[in-house]
Amino acid sequence: MHARIISLLIVLVVTPAAAAPRILIELPDNLPSDAVWIRYLLSGPGSRAAVAKREPNLRHYDIDAMIGGTPAQHAKIVVYAPGCQFKAYNIDLDGTSDISEHFECNSLPTKTVHGFLPPAQIPSSIFPAEKTLAISGELEPDWVCDFFLQQRRGAAVIMAGSCLGAGIPLGRVGDLDPANGGAFEITIPDFTGDPLFKGTDEIPRGGNFGVIELVIQDKRIGRVLGAIKPENAGPESGLNVQNEYPEPVKFTTVR
Repeated sequence: MHARIISLLIVLVVTPAAAAPRILIELPDNLPSDAVWIRYLLSGPGSRAAVAKREPNLRHYDIDAMIGGTPAQHAKIVVYAPGCQFKAYNIDLDGTSDISEHFECNSLPTKTVHGFLPPAQIPSSIFPAEKTLAISGELEPDWVCDFFLQQRRGAAVIMAGSCLGAGIPLGRVGDLDPANGGAFEITIPDFTGDPLFKGTDEIPRGGNFGVIELVIQDKRIGRVLGAIKPENAGPESGLNVQNEYPEPVKFTTVR
C-alpha cells in the first residue's frame, strides 16, 4: 500500500491591530522644529510623563497617547519655542482617535538685566587670547510642575503627586568681559509678558513661575567654567523670573 501524503494548508487571517491614538502638535511653517520644547503628562490607568525628543524638519510632533498598552484618558501638554509665549493644553482623550492641536507662536518680548560679579570670582578663559566669556541660561519652569500636579475636585484645585523638573535651554544670553570690572548684561525672555505668568482660570498659579539658571562658558568651545546665582538667592540656584530686578543684580559663583 502506498502511503498517501496529504498536505493541509491552513490560512490564518490576521486582522491588523488598530493604530495607537496620537496627539499631534502642529507647528507654524516658519518655526524650526528642533527649537521647540514639548513636555507632556498622560494619565488614566497610571501615568506617563516625558519631554519630546527634538528633531529637525518636522511640521508636527506626534505623542503616542498610550500608557503601557492602554490608551490614555487625559493629557496635559506644555509647548515653548524661543521668542514665543508658552502654550498649555488640557485634553480629554477618547482612546481611539488622533487629536490635533496647533501651536501658534504669540510673540514674547525680551528683558535686559544688568549684573555684577566680583572680579575675583570671574573664571579665566581656557584660551588666554580670548578674554571674553559667554553666559548661557536655562529656565527651570516651576509652573509646569504645578500645572501637571493640579487636580480638580468640584470647584477646588488641589495639588497631588510629585514632579521632576525638565529645564528649557535658553542658549547664550550675554557676555562677560573681565575688562568691564565685573559688570555685564544678559538679555532673557520676558516671561512676565506671558499671560501664564499671572495665571488663568484654567491654570491658576500660586508659586514661582520659574528660575533662570546661569552658567559661564568658554566662548570658543563652550566648556562650562562655573555657575552664578544672585546674592541672597537662598536655596534657589538662579535668577527668579519677576517683573523688576535690582540695578544691578549682584551675583556670586555657585560653590
